[in-house]
Formats: sequence, structure tokens, C-alpha cells
Amino acid sequence: MDLNSRGTVFAAILFGVIGVFALMTQPLSAIAFKDALNFEGSQATLVPAIEILGVALGSLVAVAWVRKVSWRTAGAFAIAVVIAGNLLSAIQTDFTTLAIIRFATGFFGQGTAFAVAIAIISGTKDTERNFALLIAAQVAFGVLVMFTLPAAIEKWGYAGLMIPLAVLTLLIAPLLRFIPGTVAGPIAMSSEAANSSIVPALIALLAMLVWCTGLGAVWGSIQLIGTAGGLTAVDAGYALGISTAVAISGVFIASALGNKLGHIPPVMVALAIQAGAIWLLKGEMTFFQFAATAAIFQIFWNLTGPYMMGAVALNDASGRVSVTIPAAQTGGFFLGPTIAAVFMTENSYISANYVGIVCCVLAAVIFVPVALRLKKQTA
Repeated sequence: MDLNSRGTVFAAILFGVIGVFALMTQPLSAIAFKDALNFEGSQATLVPAIEILGVALGSLVAVAWVRKVSWRTAGAFAIAVVIAGNLLSAIQTDFTTLAIIRFATGFFGQGTAFAVAIAIISGTKDTERNFALLIAAQVAFGVLVMFTLPAAIEKWGYAGLMIPLAVLTLLIAPLLRFIPGTVAGPIAMSSEAANSSIVPALIALLAMLVWCTGLGAVWGSIQLIGTAGGLTAVDAGYALGISTAVAISGVFIASALGNKLGHIPPVMVALAIQAGAIWLLKGEMTFFQFAATAAIFQIFWNLTGPYMMGAVALNDASGRVSVTIPAAQTGGFFLGPTIAAVFMTENSYISANYVGIVCCVLAAVIFVPVALRLKKQTA
């Protein structure tokens, strides 16, 4: 099957959307756990984080099987797990039980779907364009859930989130026929690439992990921050939907800039603005203030991503590190809420802001050396 066919690329993109179910619905999950299931604030942010950990580990483990197992078989397994896991979660109210089910759904379902998507798109001729389409689809999915699901959660509780996601997964299932039933052999590499140091790529990957840890801390609590600031859960959800829709412009800005300014200037400016926006996400806020601040935060989040991923790939001559980018992203979105939850008190989420700001600063410090190396290579 031709990986470059429209059907296969489209199917891969939608499987990539399944891979970020936990990530893009994290704020909604947190508010559903707190309001509908009466979980404490730290518990409400921890369960989605555990699910995201499952996605991270699932995509990391996929490195061992992605060249050996039929992608269509893996995709079908992922579809079945996500549907079953979501339906089962919809009828649970116990913290421990939900945490276990959500971890398994992330590990076996979403993590596997994400791995299949990355494997297919990585093998296409127009890789960068297809990855851009994947990011755009994931952001569009985030907009959709923020606009449609807050009211459903308010009416039906956690089931108002889980059942729609199960239905969406079922609708994607017919696209399995476009997923290759066989897999390509290992990627060939030159002896120079095989023997090159992976240390710079690992440092770039560490910068991404630290950055995503900060993002995860804020994103996991952002709707709770909005409600603590005086907004209703539905209004906070709608504000995030608006901000997420606007934030897709960050991807287009990064695409337009390309490497014209190098890697350091856009990333340093973007991280500084993200830190400033995170600091402003506290206290009493109007709907407009919350939506505008969240939009600025997300715009520069989306602008930073392509440069972070590019720094990993361009420092990775062998291709051995790049395949773990999804694990670094989702791993960070697990670590952030987990660290913030340790210091979180009832109805106070300022620890998420602190973790987000500190991680922006640390990511900048780690990122500069590998970006300078790229600049020297280009020169």
C-alpha cells in the first residue's frame, strides 16, 4: 500500500488525533472529576496525567514493535481498546479504578494509535507537510471538544466526555482499510549516521521534555484555574475553545518563519511570552481576560513546538532519537500535572503556574546549546 496515498495519510492523521485524546481533553477531564465525581483538586488533575503517562509509555514501547507488527492489526487493537476503555470509564466513580482503566486505555489504545500515525507519516515523501496537517487536525479536535463537550459534561458528568470519544473512535474505525497491512523494513542509514553521537539529539529531546512538563502543569489545571477565577465550567470551556481556535495561528507563524531567524530567537521570544501568560493566569478573571491570556499562551506554545521537534530531528543523524518525540511530549504532560499536584492545595492552583514558568526557563537554558550547534552546522 502506498503510504503517500490520500486515504492512508488521512487515516494516519485521524489516528494521530486518537493519540492525543487524553492530552486535548485534559482540562475537561479535570473539571469533570472535580465537579461530577467530587474528587479533590490534586486527584482531579492526577487521573488525566496518569492516562497521559500511559500514552507516553505506549508510544515509547512501540519502538520495539512498529517495524515488526502489522500496522493495520495494531490500529484495530488500538481502536478496540479506546472504545472499550472509554465506555467502561463512563460508568466508574472510584479514583483507583478510573486511574487503572485510563492508564491502560492510554498505553494500549492511544499510545498504539499515535505510534501507527507517526510511523506512517514518517515514511511519506512530504513528511513536514503531513506532520503540519497532523498538528492542525489535533488542534482542530481540541477546538471541537472545548466547544461541544463542556455542556455534555455538566449534564452527564464524566460519561459526557467518554461516550462521545468512544463514538468518534468508532467513526474512525472504517479508515483501517487505508492503514498498511504490512510494514516497511528498518530504515537504512549510512555508517556515518549510524556512528554519529546522539547526545545533541538527546539534549534537544530533554529540552522538549522539560518544556512539555511546564505546559502539562498549566494545561492540566487551566480550566480549574478559570473556574477558581470566577467563571463557570461551561464558560471556561468555551473560552478555551476560542483560545485553541486562535492558537492554530502559531503553527502557521512557525511555518512562515521557517529557519529565516534560526532556532534561538523565535524559541526564546516564544518561551518568554508563554511564561508571562502563565503568570497572568491567576486570580479573578473575566471571560475575555481568560480567553485572551489562554490564547496568547497557546499561540506561542504552537509556535515553539516545530522548532523543538526540528532541533531533535536535525541533531539526530541516525534517526534513533526522533521516534521518541511523542513519548517526550506526552511524558511531559504527565510529569507537569503530577509535580504541580504535590504542591496543590484545595481551590489553589498556583503551583501549576510556578511549575510552568520554571520549566520555560529551564527549557530555554537547555535548548540554547543544541540550537547553537545547528547554527554552526548551517554556517
